[in-house]
Amino acid sequence: ENLRTTKYNDNSSIPEVTDDSTWTSTTSGTYCCYDNNPSNCDTYGALYNWYAVNTGKLCPRGWHVPSDAEWCTLENYVEANTDPNCNLWEWRGINTGGHLKEADTTHWASPNTGADNSSGFTALPGGSRKYSDGSFYVLGLNGYWWSSTVYDASYAWHRFLHYHNAGVYRDCHDYGDGFAVRCLKD
Repeated sequence: ENLRTTKYNDNSSIPEVTDDSTWTSTTSGTYCCYDNNPSNCDTYGALYNWYAVNTGKLCPRGWHVPSDAEWCTLENYVEANTDPNCNLWEWRGINTGGHLKEADTTHWASPNTGADNSSGFTALPGGSRKYSDGSFYVLGLNGYWWSSTVYDASYAWHRFLHYHNAGVYRDCHDYGDGFAVRCLKD
């Protein structure tokens, strides 16, 4: 399931940011619930900016936010040869995303293409929060998950699943965007 912690693994608090203008100007770790509604955190997990990921303290001790390469390993495990070199910057796999997504339309919009959750990952469409204006975006349609891997001085790699596509999209976004996080055991 997606992370929903409000504390780093050293027990220090992660600031919750509800104000749009504060979200867009923050360059330190923060989180929010979609639409600032705590029930969305209960269902979909929290949305964290990448600054929180980059602390190395977001996941419980003994766990970590997966790297871009570890996401690639997962993709190639759930669907052989999705992208063996992990270098495509586009939709990847025939049904890789479908194998990761929750298998029905309880949370995903219809048609939730390819969804069978054969991996047991149970990806949910928790949407995102935009760094550009602090707005919330596409709950029920898309799910976004950070990797721990930097792309450049302002962007980090992430994965994206869509209700109308069975693949996985590998992309990079601004550190200030709010995405879900999964943790991987060390």
